[in-house]
Amino acid sequence: MAGSKSDTAFDAEIADLIGAFPAAQAQALSTLRSTLLRLLPGAVEIVAWGMPTVKIGTDQVLSYSGFTQHNSLFPGPVVAAAIATEFPHVTTTKGTVHIDRDRPAPITLVRRAVALRLDEINASYPRANGKTRRYYSNGVTEYTGSIRNGQMHGYWEWFRRDGTRKRSGKFKAGDPIGDWTTYDTSGQPHKVTRKG
Repeated sequence: MAGSKSDTAFDAEIADLIGAFPAAQAQALSTLRSTLLRLLPGAVEIVAWGMPTVKIGTDQVLSYSGFTQHNSLFPGPVVAAAIATEFPHVTTTKGTVHIDRDRPAPITLVRRAVALRLDEINASYPRANGKTRRYYSNGVTEYTGSIRNGQMHGYWEWFRRDGTRKRSGKFKAGDPIGDWTTYDTSGQPHKVTRKG
């Protein structure tokens, strides 16, 4: 799992993990890496279970790695089962999607796996502790906050698709209270409105 390493350290570690494979396979994995980061510009890379892993906010989207006969995506059992149905020619196992070892993974397959995983992550909120979050289709956080007794409670923030802050404020039992800030398109405070 991720520790306190810098992005540069993870970048080098992931490059080393990919570079350990034969040239054609390493190129296919490198292309997959680039595709994932292009689809999820809000993502960070970590190493989890010894594999390159893409993470958004507090959630892991998927891991990937190479093997003797194939490369694999690890999006989890729900997504793998959906991929098996939607792409019947693709080999899947519980939680794993096999892709060609020495050629780039089909972009339609990778895009669909990411979309399905984002749907699964969004559906997993709110968590037992009330924390909630939603991601846009590009992996950028749309909002964060807390739910208590089925109502918005505590501090909430909303963001634009590019990640800039849009609005923030507090709720008490579903009602907005206190100072609410609206931010301009650069994410700078634009207006404060008193609620409640």
